[in-house]
This record gives sequence, structure tokens and C-alpha cells, in this order.
Amino acid sequence: MLRYQYHCACCDHTVNADAHTCPNCGSHQIKSPFGFWIFCILTCLALVIALKLVHAYLQHDQPIVPEQQSLFEVLTFDHNKTPES
Repeated sequence: MLRYQYHCACCDHTVNADAHTCPNCGSHQIKSPFGFWIFCILTCLALVIALKLVHAYLQHDQPIVPEQQSLFEVLTFDHNKTPES
């Protein structure tokens, strides 16, 4: 028995993918095996987008702190200066 098969929503009987009605009860309500997975993927995508938007909003509110130079960088910069004539 395959795990991913179409089922009747009324009697849960396995039907072919191209069937429009259930051969057991005649119902037109055929459930797709991929609906749950599509829902999960779309939910995860929405969650990632929401988290990225929150992260971007929180980064926007933080003040920009200037980068501090180390003592080595300051001394190297002073040493490389040439006297102007």
C-alpha cells in the first residue's frame, strides 16, 4: 500500500488520482495526499518571513556605534604619515 494516495473524504476509500468520484460511495470530495505538506511548507515560509521582518525592524532601531580603532592601528597610522614640505 502506497503512503501517498488519494482518499475519499466521505468513506476514506482509496481512489485513483484521475477519479472524479469515489467508486465506493459516489462522493465528489477527493482528498489530496499533498495538502498537509503544502500547508506545512507555506507555514514555515511565513514564519521565516515574519522572523526576518522582526529582525530587520529590531536592527533598524539600534543606534549605529562607530567602530573603535585599536592602539596598534592608531600607532601604525601615525608612523606612516609623511611630513609635508
